Amino acid sequence: MQKSTFIDKYLPQYTFGEYHETMVNCPIQNVYDVARDFDLSKSKRIKFLFRLRGLPTKRMNLQGFIADMGFTHLEEDPPYENLMGFWMRPRIEKIPSYEDFVNNYTSSWVKVVWNFLFEEMEENKTKVSTETRILCVVPITKLTFGLYWTMVKPFSGLIRKEMLSIIKDGSEAFKFNG
Repeated sequence: MQKSTFIDKYLPQYTFGEYHETMVNCPIQNVYDVARDFDLSKSKRIKFLFRLRGLPTKRMNLQGFIADMGFTHLEEDPPYENLMGFWMRPRIEKIPSYEDFVNNYTSSWVKVVWNFLFEEMEENKTKVSTETRILCVVPITKLTFGLYWTMVKPFSGLIRKEMLSIIKDGSEAFKFNG
């Protein structure tokens, strides 16, 4: 039986989504520690795509990027899951509380959650996944965001895969050097 996740708690129903995973030959705690604040600048593709989309590139560690984008840390359960999110109305805004996020269906236009989930498959082997869920609250945003998502989803997927690769490489290097 699969453990319930924060992403399911915050946004069980959604309009658009994306999921990617990788296997890492390293203990779950080490993978989690690396993933908590990995360096996105290790990928030239990520830097290029961020610049292309006009996303912040000043602080390319995960925590700096989250802060620069205006995302909110919603919940964390080390070493199993880390969940971030935001809502837009019409700009990205910080989320005051879990209750506000879950119960607000009138003033937010789009709700977004993004997690990293870590599952210990066996000793020294961890599955890391990242999932993004988007809920279009206002009907017109389903059309407008849908057009936007059609254009950016392939690049978003590439960024997520690159992130997982950085986590995998960093974790496996940490295993042998740490």
